[in-house]
Amino acid sequence: MNLLIERSQQKKGILPSVYSMSTVFLKRVFECGFDAVKCWTSKIDVFSKDIILVPVHCNSNRWCMAIIHFKNKTIFYYDSLGYPNDIALDVLKNYIIAESLDKRKVQYDMSGFRIENVLNGPQQTNGSDCGVFSCMTAEYITRGKPLTFNQEHMSYFRKKMILEIVHGQLWK
Repeated sequence: MNLLIERSQQKKGILPSVYSMSTVFLKRVFECGFDAVKCWTSKIDVFSKDIILVPVHCNSNRWCMAIIHFKNKTIFYYDSLGYPNDIALDVLKNYIIAESLDKRKVQYDMSGFRIENVLNGPQQTNGSDCGVFSCMTAEYITRGKPLTFNQEHMSYFRKKMILEIVHGQLWK
């Protein structure tokens, strides 16, 4: 996720601005409430970003991706096994409202926001590629590209991600 943030900073004005929450963010705000995470964004104005990535560790055994897209007024939840997560969407909506009240001292206007589970996104056909699907969903969306990948691309994406992490830079 850090490489996606770096790319958005390097291509400011060309690509959407991006911030990523910690992998434990959603679990923490769900279990402990907004007060437990409000200091996590003390140095960042999340509302100044176009896209907020929220990696979701589902049931402690797989990964999904939630994406808050302020510019498009959407909160979408992507699960490559096709399971909806209305609780995660509700927690994120309430987080945005609480974050605005805490940091901006104003009620955030959620009218016009589409909040939904994306059930027609790329789907995995095995039990081991959820993390790659989640990362690639974030990668495509932060480039403004349609989600056109599928299970057949996973072997390539795994190798590509390893090289990107080792070299500290995303491929073009």
